[in-house]
Amino acid sequence: MSPVQSASLAKRKPTVTAAKSQVLVTNDDGADSPLLVPLLRELSKLTGLCVVVPAAECSWTSKSMSRFEPLVLAEMECGGFPIQTLTGKPADCAHIGIHNLCPQKPALVVSGINMGVNSGLAFALSSGTIGAAVEGFLAGVPSAAFSLELPESAFALWRRHRQLDPALNALVSAAAAVTADIAAEILRGGLPVGADMIAVNMPASTKRESPRCLTGLAKTSYGPLFARHGAEPHFAYHSCRLQLIGDGANSDVAALGRGAVAITPLRYALDAPISSLDRQRFECGISLKA
Repeated sequence: MSPVQSASLAKRKPTVTAAKSQVLVTNDDGADSPLLVPLLRELSKLTGLCVVVPAAECSWTSKSMSRFEPLVLAEMECGGFPIQTLTGKPADCAHIGIHNLCPQKPALVVSGINMGVNSGLAFALSSGTIGAAVEGFLAGVPSAAFSLELPESAFALWRRHRQLDPALNALVSAAAAVTADIAAEILRGGLPVGADMIAVNMPASTKRESPRCLTGLAKTSYGPLFARHGAEPHFAYHSCRLQLIGDGANSDVAALGRGAVAITPLRYALDAPISSLDRQRFECGISLKA
C-alpha cells in the first residue's frame, strides 16, 4: 500500500453503510486489559456490542475449552460499557457469546486487542486471542484477532504489575482506531477471499496512518520455553524468543519489522496432499507386511 493510499484510508471514517448489527468482542487478557475500553469506544461507533471476556487472563490457551467444569457468568461495567465475564477460556467466551448471550448471531467476532504480538505460526497456534477467533469462524461467524506489539519494558511492566505505561496512551488509541477501521471493512465487504478469519498484528510504532499490508504467516518456532527450577525436578517458564524458519519474505513478521500493520488471512485446511507413493505405503504396504 502506498503512503497516499495509507493516508486516504486513515482519513476514512470507520462507518458501516448497512444497518447496524452486533459485534461480539472478547480477548484473552480479561476485563482489566488497558486495551479493552479504548477498543470498545472505537467499535461502538460502528455497531452494537456484546462483550464477553475471561474473568482472568488466559494467554497461551489457544482454542482450549472448559468442557467439564461449570462456567460462572458475571456482569460488570468497564469504562461505561456493560461487559460480561466468564470463568473460562477465550474460546469459551466466543462460543457462549455466540450461542447463548448475543440476542442474535453476531455479524463479526473481534478478539483482542492482545497485549503483545501473535505473529508467526508458533504464536498463532498458541494464542488464546486467535483461539477465540477460530471458535468464531467454526460457529459460522466472520472473525478477526488483533494483537499489538509493546516495547519490551512496557510488556515487562504489564506482566509483572498489570499496568501499562501512560506514555503509551497514543499507541493504544491508534491501535483501537486501526482495529475499528479493519472491523468496519469486514462488516462492509467481508473477509478476504478464501479466508476463514484474519489475524492482525500491529507494530509498537502504530499510528492511524501506518501502512497496512496483507501478508502470509511466517513459519516460526519459539525454541525452549522452560528451564529446570531449583534443586527439585521442576521446570518453570524461562523465556520465549521467536525464531524465524526461512527468510520470512512477504510474512507477518517481515511486515512488522518494517513498521506495517500485518493483516494475515488464515485458512484452516490442515490436511496435506496425498501422493500415490504414500497411498501405496500406507494403504497397501502396511497391510501386506502384516
